[in-house]
Amino acid sequence: MRSRKAAMRCFLRWLSYSAVLLLFYVMESNPIIPGYCPLLLIPLATSVAMYEGDLAAGIFGVFCGLMLDIANGVIIAGFSALMLLCACVFISLMSRFLIKKTFVSHLILNAAICVVMALLDFVFAHWVWEGAQSAISFRKLILPAYGGAIFWSIPVYALVSLIVRRLRPKEHQRLAESAQNAEDQENIEKD
Repeated sequence: MRSRKAAMRCFLRWLSYSAVLLLFYVMESNPIIPGYCPLLLIPLATSVAMYEGDLAAGIFGVFCGLMLDIANGVIIAGFSALMLLCACVFISLMSRFLIKKTFVSHLILNAAICVVMALLDFVFAHWVWEGAQSAISFRKLILPAYGGAIFWSIPVYALVSLIVRRLRPKEHQRLAESAQNAEDQENIEKD
C-alpha cells in the first residue's frame, strides 16, 4: 500500500508530465518561428519512458504520439502514436534492465527513434505522394523537425529528470540507491 504522501507525489509527477505535454503541444500547434517546429513531444515521451514502468511509458507515448499527429495534421493519424508506443515500452525495458539512466543514453536512444520515425515519415507521407519532389520535403521539413527533436532532447531530459527527482517517492529513491550501492559493491569485490 502506498502512503498518502507517496500517492500525492505520484499524482503531482504525472500532473507535471501532462502540463509539459500540453505546453509542447501548444508550441507545436503554434510555432514561435514560422515554418520551423522541433518535435518536442518525441524527446518528452522517450525521457518519461526512461523513468517510468513499461505500461505507463507506453500509454504516455500513445498520448504524445496522438498529440503530435494532431498538432502536425498528419495524413496517417496514429502513425506517431504507434511508433512512440513501441519506442517507449522498449526504452522503459532497456532502462530498467540494460542501460543506465543518463543523458547520453537518452540522447542515443532518442536519436535512433527520431531517425527511424523520420525515415518512415518520409517514405509513407512524402515519397509515396510526392515522388521526385519528396527530396525538397525531406530537406526543408523532415530534417529540421526531427533534427530539432534530437537537439532539444537534452534540455527536455533535464526537465523530466528534475520532475522525477523532486516528485519521486522517497522510498523508491532509497531502493534505487541501495540497488546501485549493491551493484557497485559487487563490482569492487570482482576486481
